[in-house]
Amino acid sequence: MSIKARVIIALVFPLFASCTQEVDFQLVTAARAGNTARIKTLLDSGADANATNRPGWTALVYSAARGNSEAVHALLLAGAGVDRSNREADKGLTPLIYAARGGHLVTARILLEAGADASADRGGMTPLKMATSREQTSMVQLLQEAGARE
Repeated sequence: MSIKARVIIALVFPLFASCTQEVDFQLVTAARAGNTARIKTLLDSGADANATNRPGWTALVYSAARGNSEAVHALLLAGAGVDRSNREADKGLTPLIYAARGGHLVTARILLEAGADASADRGGMTPLKMATSREQTSMVQLLQEAGARE
């Protein structure tokens, strides 16, 4: 490779990496705000569906917590990890646990259809325990039908 090519790569690559990180940050921010149209635009622009913000939250976790089923569907189609928790090393809650907490049935169905673990245990909390503690009877039924265990 010529010196000129190496110089161009050295100058351009950091700019590209910075732009990618900015798009990923915008994706998580759009999910936190519930802006589905922006989420779809950013995914179409190449944003990483598994990107996180500093605390470790993904766009899928925010969208599931809000019950934004359209965004959840788009993120899953773009490759978001269906059971990825809101913290590293799976110490946080999964998107399904957040959907169960809010009683977001449509969102929970989408997550389950995408292969979410109905019995995922994160620090003693499962989707079924969350739904039960919040008296989300329809959610409890959905999770039990999906084979959830406490």
